[in-house]
Amino acid sequence: MAERHCKREGWTVVKHFSDREKSGRNMRRQGYQELQKAARNNEFDVVVVEAVDRLTRKVRDALGAHDLFTLHNIQLVSVQEGPQDFMKVLLTGFGAQMYSENISVHTKRGMQGAARRQQTHSKAFGYRKRDSQTGPNREIDPQQAAIVTRIYEEFASGRSATAIAAGLNADRIPSPNSGTWDGSTLRGNSNRQEGILRNQLYIGVVSVCKTTHDHHPETGQRRIKLTPNEAVYQEVLELRIIPQPLWDAVQAELARRSAANPKAARAAHRNKYLLSGLLHCACCGAPYVMASNTGYRCGESRKGACKNKTPISRKRIETRVFSTLRTLFQSEEHQAAFDAALKAERKKLAGGSAKTDMKRLQAALKKAESGQENILKAIADGAPYDMFKAKADALADEITSLKHQINNTEARIAQQNAPLPDAKKVFAQALQKMEQLLSAPDYVDEASTYLKMLIARITLTPDPKAQHGMQAKLHMAEGVLVPAGTQVEDTAGDGGCIVEC
Repeated sequence: MAERHCKREGWTVVKHFSDREKSGRNMRRQGYQELQKAARNNEFDVVVVEAVDRLTRKVRDALGAHDLFTLHNIQLVSVQEGPQDFMKVLLTGFGAQMYSENISVHTKRGMQGAARRQQTHSKAFGYRKRDSQTGPNREIDPQQAAIVTRIYEEFASGRSATAIAAGLNADRIPSPNSGTWDGSTLRGNSNRQEGILRNQLYIGVVSVCKTTHDHHPETGQRRIKLTPNEAVYQEVLELRIIPQPLWDAVQAELARRSAANPKAARAAHRNKYLLSGLLHCACCGAPYVMASNTGYRCGESRKGACKNKTPISRKRIETRVFSTLRTLFQSEEHQAAFDAALKAERKKLAGGSAKTDMKRLQAALKKAESGQENILKAIADGAPYDMFKAKADALADEITSLKHQINNTEARIAQQNAPLPDAKKVFAQALQKMEQLLSAPDYVDEASTYLKMLIARITLTPDPKAQHGMQAKLHMAEGVLVPAGTQVEDTAGDGGCIVEC
């Protein structure tokens, strides 16, 4: 639809962006992030969408997108609603948000009604669909039910969830997602009553609307919240797989282990490290995960599903990765780019309106102080203080704020006049401290995100002859500048290149 519109208008299509089957309330979706990045780089001058709600279903985010496009002189055009301006985006964004919220309400209402009719949308392991207009729309799958019973019996006997998962993998039993089993799949989340060992459907209780999700307004990160007031529980005895005594024994064992090891209950909240999500096993393709406080190991090998059991120290692999990055950055191309960036920032400061701002702020301060003096004079002449208290407090706050702004503006002017630092020296210091700066606890999450813009992934292959017994390769992201003469493999397959680490 958008392409046909562009053809009618005689416009050249330079890029496509899409996010299939993703919520419009999630602003971290890949296509939307790529669109924003391309807009900041001025890669086009018109954005064409079917409707504004294809960008987002939140008023705030719709206006934010409009502001970004306006800043870069990009026109937003909706095929259904025409060229967009501030008021149109505001109204259509509001409509999209209300529509989205109404859909959520009606969906929950439908799920609650279905549960009361003994029907569920659950895809729980152990069950299969059943065509039925009345009564349960699920029935027990005997083969899967036997596996569920095995899991419960082994856990009640004292085996750990990780050991049970390894046994299932060793017996080549497919997991619910047809992959390999993991201990967390069995343990689940105690607060949300999720996981095979906590799912009440196995004792014949259908439950819906126990949780809902939203997205953080600033980061866009998805969050799950408990909604006990909206939860519906319906007993459906013909769906029971686990007898009550075995269920009670498992729940008691879960509680006992959680009390004995509180950290296990908070496993989902482990510290995030710089290379989280980047390290992958070259043998099976699975992620390398923190297996201890000091090192990584193939996640599948922990479950007995991969033969690569070679670990690597977190500090060692981080040192190797940053050593390679420093080498890549120590090139004439990157030095020139850094120098140009410094000069561009200085140009922005020099061409700014700091002096104009200073005059405006000083005039406003003079006016506020004059008003304050008039009030004091009136009070001195006998006027009641209560009559001027609110105005006097407001002026005092305004004067404090203006003085703070003047100090900041003075600092900006001083920066304009300061000598430009030695770009080579600053760049060398930044490279030397790169690992130290990015490893600061307050910045690890953000630093990890930036690293993923440089590195698509890092593959690890056990090799007795390699450093630390592990061969490591950096798969650089597409478009990352690699200096001439660097030994690379042009086989990344995703537009980037591979660098030995």
